[in-house]
Amino acid sequence: MARIQLRMYRDPGQAEVFLNIRRKDGGYEKRAAIVDTGAQVSLLPSLLMNILAYRLSERGSFTIEQAGIATQSFEAIEAYVTVFLEDMSGHRTDDFEVRVWFAGTREVLLGFDGILERGVLHLDMPDLTGYLDFPP
Repeated sequence: MARIQLRMYRDPGQAEVFLNIRRKDGGYEKRAAIVDTGAQVSLLPSLLMNILAYRLSERGSFTIEQAGIATQSFEAIEAYVTVFLEDMSGHRTDDFEVRVWFAGTREVLLGFDGILERGVLHLDMPDLTGYLDFPP
């Protein structure tokens, strides 16, 4: 089982991990990614579409309507990319394909579909420790 340690922060409270995304040239683009337990799908900045290897989903471009205190909407492009997760000690998962949304953001968010649903998330905010366990 791969255990990936998370970087934990108290203010703002969040957990981060390195997301390595396959580029068009065969290498990997490494980005710090925020673990977002409220996100269905992982979110990537649309500017990365110029360098990442991806294939568009049948859905393509669409508008996402968000409910909540302030109803918001944004445009996204749905695609599939090949990724692996890595921690600061160099532990990593195997490569796997995941569905993502490219949108006008600067943050990289890890969502459930294809990533968080693969493993068990452990967070201990008082001690600022956390990790993701992935079965073999």
